[in-house]
Amino acid sequence: MLEFKNKSIADTFNARIRSPWAWVVLAVAIGLTILFYFSQKPQIIMYSRYIKTLSDYQLQESYALRGMERVRIGYGVDTVFVQAQTMNLREIAVSFSREMDEIQRLGIKAPSRSSVERFEREVLAKVSSMRRYAASRHQWLEKLQAVNNQAAGLPANIQIPVRKLLDSARAGYMVGMTGLGENIVGAIPDSTKEAILALLQENEEQALAWSRFNNELAVMYSEDMIHFFQSQNIEEMSLKSKIPMAFYFLTLVLMLSTFFFIFKSKQ
Repeated sequence: MLEFKNKSIADTFNARIRSPWAWVVLAVAIGLTILFYFSQKPQIIMYSRYIKTLSDYQLQESYALRGMERVRIGYGVDTVFVQAQTMNLREIAVSFSREMDEIQRLGIKAPSRSSVERFEREVLAKVSSMRRYAASRHQWLEKLQAVNNQAAGLPANIQIPVRKLLDSARAGYMVGMTGLGENIVGAIPDSTKEAILALLQENEEQALAWSRFNNELAVMYSEDMIHFFQSQNIEEMSLKSKIPMAFYFLTLVLMLSTFFFIFKSKQ
């Protein structure tokens, strides 16, 4: 009797499973599960965080360049601040590159590896150039002070043009002694003249070194990646805006399918 009852239950279950309504209910349930999965994906939050990281980099770079301006003219120089700023730029670039490697490994859309490497390489080169420039400029400013002390003993008609020339060099301009005129150059003592020439030569080299990091290449590369993340955000938002409608539709289909499944089962 028990065996017959179990067989009857099994036959009834198999018959109901073979019903197309049962498969409809199962398919809709799977569809709802998939929709729930996509609705929980954190891409928008992730992409927004990367946009903020790159925007922070741009802001930090502007701060660092302002600090380097003070380094160049020797006004209010804070070497600790400069070191901290350059270290911060380096950490942002390296950390960002590692995170891009990680999300690419997870199969999440990310900027091309070449663009990330290009950004990181440019930032590291910029940081290295900044540090070298800060060290060499500090030494140059000490030499400038010594030359100014020598120029202080010159007559006023010679001292004033020489100081203007040195001030221009201190501001970062590439200047030469030819602008003083032959009469003034000839009146400068040889030892002072040699010191000025050496100082101006170093200033020209440092002006070239300045151009190696005083550019917007890293900012341009970061801006390209910001645009990428913004476009991905728009795509994700567009997709997620359609999920509620699909969810409501599948829920309605599930309710109707369940109703018909129960109705058919009772017949």
